[in-house]
Amino acid sequence: MRKIAKILALVINISLAACVSSGVKIDQSKVEALQKGKTTYAEARRNFGNPTSDTILPDGTRMVMYSYVGVQSHPENFIPIVGAFVGGADSEHTMVMLNFDQNGILKNYTASQGSSGSGHNLESLSQPRQDVRAVE
Repeated sequence: MRKIAKILALVINISLAACVSSGVKIDQSKVEALQKGKTTYAEARRNFGNPTSDTILPDGTRMVMYSYVGVQSHPENFIPIVGAFVGGADSEHTMVMLNFDQNGILKNYTASQGSSGSGHNLESLSQPRQDVRAVE
């Protein structure tokens, strides 16, 4: 019994370490607080932090992007033999693009979010698990 508990603890530790994320994740409620014609570039930076990309266009307008992707492996991946048949991963992504005029006032914005699941063999048609989310 002790040996099984040690193996289970090892699998849990490995599965917790088997996640990766990159970028800046913006909560949807913060996006909804943006006001076209009112929110400034400085306010957006203060509320969201450093963007993933900040581009000044030839006409003097600015396009700012916050993108995020996170992936978490299913714990079953780390179970010998079993993982080869039922392993997989879940991912989520968000992107927020802000367009500012020459005076640094928000002209418009777009926001998207999504998730997907992937699996090996038996899990190949997997949907993202509702109880598993990528690292935040």
